[in-house]
Amino acid sequence: MRITHALYLLSAAAWMFVASEAHAQDVRTVVLRFRKAGDTVAIRNAQITIDHTIEAGVTDSLGMVSIPDLEDGGHIVEAVARGYQAFFDKFTSGPGVPMPIDLEILAFAPPTKPKGVMTTLTLEGVAARRAKGQGRFFTLAQLKAADGRPLANLLKVDAGAGIATGPNGESFLAASGRATCYAAVIRDGLRVYPFENAAPPDLDKIFTDDLSAVELYATMPAELRDAGSCGALVLWRR
Repeated sequence: MRITHALYLLSAAAWMFVASEAHAQDVRTVVLRFRKAGDTVAIRNAQITIDHTIEAGVTDSLGMVSIPDLEDGGHIVEAVARGYQAFFDKFTSGPGVPMPIDLEILAFAPPTKPKGVMTTLTLEGVAARRAKGQGRFFTLAQLKAADGRPLANLLKVDAGAGIATGPNGESFLAASGRATCYAAVIRDGLRVYPFENAAPPDLDKIFTDDLSAVELYATMPAELRDAGSCGALVLWRR
């Protein structure tokens, strides 16, 4: 009797183990749907990979792909689509998960057109221009010592520059004795003012701890003769 009972218990335990294993290995067809982030646009022809090893094919015209016989549980999905950023995310499949599983991919931002005119000035040329003695220069050490002051304050106090007030209270660098003649501004080699309808940058919103060098010219250097006659401010960011 005891032997029969023991065999029964052993058989029941074995059945429970097999059932547990079978439950752990439940599989189902999983449907993923890919859309453009923040939009309803379906992403078609995206190459989909599951768990780095399962090549699931490409998405259809509705942005969907089906993965048959995928084990329940957590998975990693990778998607590669032209015009979209590389995509990695996690999803979970199981008996209570509705299909399709929606995922969003960020599109590449179109390159922005530079808002300025490229000049021939370079950061490497600062020392050579400084040696000519044609302007006022602030080095990285001087800018660090300025302890994060607004650039308008630095130029006014330490260089005697004329700072004019713009229509909305901005601080613009003005030519000596000409309050409405604003200096050209070059930032990292790009002339941002004058440029089309751009206003000069507000020097109260530029701080010394953001800059690695500053060049201040009362008379236009040869490289900037086409930018007007009100002087120039050349900024190099860290």
